[in-house]
Amino acid sequence: MAFRKTLLSLLIAGTVSIAPAISTSVLADEDLSSQAQAAEKDARKTPPSPFMAVSEVDPGNEKVEEFLDARGWARGESANNPGGGTLVVASQAISADPTSISFSEARILATEEAFLQAMGELVSQDAVTVGVSMADRFLKDDLPEDVRDTTSLDALGKAVASRAAELTVQGLNALLKELGTDPSSLPEMTVAERKDMIYDEFVTETTWRAMGQLSGVGVFGVIEEVGGDGPVNNGRMSVVVVKANRFNEFGRQLRTGDVAPGQAIPVDDIQARLKPQLKEGVPMLGYFGAQPVVDAEGRYGLLSFGMAGPQLVRGTMDEFEITSELEASKETAKLMADAWLAQFASMTVQGQKESTKRKLNQKVKETRGDGRVEIKTTQGIGKMVNNILESEANARLQGVQTIAEWNAVDPATGHPYLGYVKYWSPQTSAKAQGLNKKAAAKPAASGSGSNQGETKRTTRSTGSFGEW
Repeated sequence: MAFRKTLLSLLIAGTVSIAPAISTSVLADEDLSSQAQAAEKDARKTPPSPFMAVSEVDPGNEKVEEFLDARGWARGESANNPGGGTLVVASQAISADPTSISFSEARILATEEAFLQAMGELVSQDAVTVGVSMADRFLKDDLPEDVRDTTSLDALGKAVASRAAELTVQGLNALLKELGTDPSSLPEMTVAERKDMIYDEFVTETTWRAMGQLSGVGVFGVIEEVGGDGPVNNGRMSVVVVKANRFNEFGRQLRTGDVAPGQAIPVDDIQARLKPQLKEGVPMLGYFGAQPVVDAEGRYGLLSFGMAGPQLVRGTMDEFEITSELEASKETAKLMADAWLAQFASMTVQGQKESTKRKLNQKVKETRGDGRVEIKTTQGIGKMVNNILESEANARLQGVQTIAEWNAVDPATGHPYLGYVKYWSPQTSAKAQGLNKKAAAKPAASGSGSNQGETKRTTRSTGSFGEW
């Protein structure tokens, strides 16, 4: 009886099994198999995740990297880059759907915005480098490591201002004199006011010095990605921008008119190289901004590409509207080409003018505390610098020639475009100045140091002229 009670207790407790072990295993396997089949069946009926993968909305940098690899170029400094300079790539989304009438204008604007972002990145890099060096001298290596390694001019400025406000009177006076500021008003300021003043002067001084290193900037590639059937199909524009000391001489001669005609690529040579692309039309859609060109003999020149997208809609416009829109677009393209050359020339010298520094300081004061992005993003810095350069661009350029006019319909979107190509060289400048005496040819100076459309997904990239 005791044995029976014990056995019954064990069975109730589940500690003894009366089924063979192999039967339990088989049952478990069958159960798992059934569960897997059911899960697989349910998965096929399950709708997609409500969350979008990054790959669905961001094309990544594959096309940009292919563009650079094909030419042996690299981001940052490289002897293989055009002019052996510093290369940056910036991208900007197109704000209109390819089916919209405003797409062509939005495409051009996105390209301009990408260029400003690239220029801002170049300025920011140099400004932060200058700023860290300056801070080390006056703050005795007192900057936090995370600030020392920052790429943000705004963050560096705030850190320096905070630390500098704690300096001795002598140390603070020395810093302010370095920044070009009169320290006589310091005793009347609160600590907060001192921080604001130091921030303003620090950001101004470092940006101003960086602008002085901005000369010789050209656009050497445009990568366009448009369309597709995903949730984001407007596309984006990417620009390849290079800053090189070698290009400084281009800007100096362009601005001053002090030229060496023998160093120039003849206009006929440039036109011959452009002819097949002009005839086809579509390749011209990928040229943008000012681009230094060099040939195998070391001769050089400067090309400028202006473009506009006339909004011409079939069946909705009368003759006067068509003519007016066309003429306005032509004028826009011409002015754009001229503006790129003027900016290239101005960057050579404007960055070190005192009037430039005053305007920059005023802009920094206006934007320091109001939440705007002018000094918080590279694109904002680029816009700020560009606005100041434009206000200072009063160069009377001599020898600029219109060497080509083109129009094309984008085969991917159907939008019409037109544009002008302008060219400057020491030779065209000499001719404009009446300098008929030909100089002996010399190699170029190296300088000092929402899904609304079904547009098919397309990509297009355009490189540069020259023997880079």
